[in-house]
Amino acid sequence: MHPASRIAWIDAARAICVLGVVLMHTVLSIQAFSLDIPTWRIAVDEFGPFRMSALSLLSGLLLSRRIRTGWHDSSVRSSIAHSLWLYAVWLLLFTIFAITVGSFFWTGPIGMGTTKQAWQAFASQLILPRTVLWYVLALAVWSALLTTVRRADPGLVLVLLGTVSVLSSWMPLLEGSDQYRNICRYAVFFAIGVYGARLLRRWMSDEPARVLGWSALAFVAFRGLEWFVDTEHIGDFVALPRDIAGALALLAAIVFVCRLRPASTALAWIGRRTLPIYVMHGLLLELLILFPGWWVRPLQSSEALLQLSPILITLGCAAAAIAVYELAMRTPARVVFVLPTPVAKAVRA
Repeated sequence: MHPASRIAWIDAARAICVLGVVLMHTVLSIQAFSLDIPTWRIAVDEFGPFRMSALSLLSGLLLSRRIRTGWHDSSVRSSIAHSLWLYAVWLLLFTIFAITVGSFFWTGPIGMGTTKQAWQAFASQLILPRTVLWYVLALAVWSALLTTVRRADPGLVLVLLGTVSVLSSWMPLLEGSDQYRNICRYAVFFAIGVYGARLLRRWMSDEPARVLGWSALAFVAFRGLEWFVDTEHIGDFVALPRDIAGALALLAAIVFVCRLRPASTALAWIGRRTLPIYVMHGLLLELLILFPGWWVRPLQSSEALLQLSPILITLGCAAAAIAVYELAMRTPARVVFVLPTPVAKAVRA
């Protein structure tokens, strides 16, 4: 497979994963109005084992060279600083939104209280995330951790992170919606991407059919084990191997999707713009929830439109986020997406 195709499938996979996240949050937003879309809820639940596991693995794959080079490589420092900056800036924007516009669902962990409590939530969540922005902070945490231990045996690191992933289900919920457990859960997938980058690229290049077949078979086996052994905690132990198999199956399937030129072009284009989609979609969905009159009534009156609405809203959020991003990048407002020049220079130095 041509190298360009390998880049295309990576970007396309990022698009599918991030759009999957937006779709899940869209379905939850629609259901907040008691609109009946059970088929979509089942669909997003079933996509759960694929979504964040594949996205985390892809992020590790893309950052692998920087991380394995070490701290003296300015690119890894820039990458970590960029993630920290994005998290802080967008958490600040979430807080300002909650105070000035309102909050209900996606800014709820910040704004469900007084203005003083909102700023207290902002300060606490700089360390202990509770919003959908948690993944941006996770990228910085994972990158810093693996860069620091880059000389350690990869097998040992994977075993330790795998153990943390399994135990994450038993970690305490300090404030009810703590996302630090997700940071612990998905760190091992990021590490698999870092340490297995060359192998993963070769597999997807040379034998995607074999990867798809075996990983799909493994996924079905672990899923079947969950259903057969119907005990309270079986999912906690099966989730890790099941989701690894699911992530590999998804990536291999997207390799074949990318052999269709229109699909490859469209998904790769979106995949190169997943950053604004991810950080902005929570605020866009919150706007829909806070100002529902213009879109809820049509869904209540048309069953066909209701069933199409998750896809339409997801694509609408993606389009709006990309439009804002493209406009902001041409103005000083680009600092909400990139490191300010003085900070970037200091980090590289």
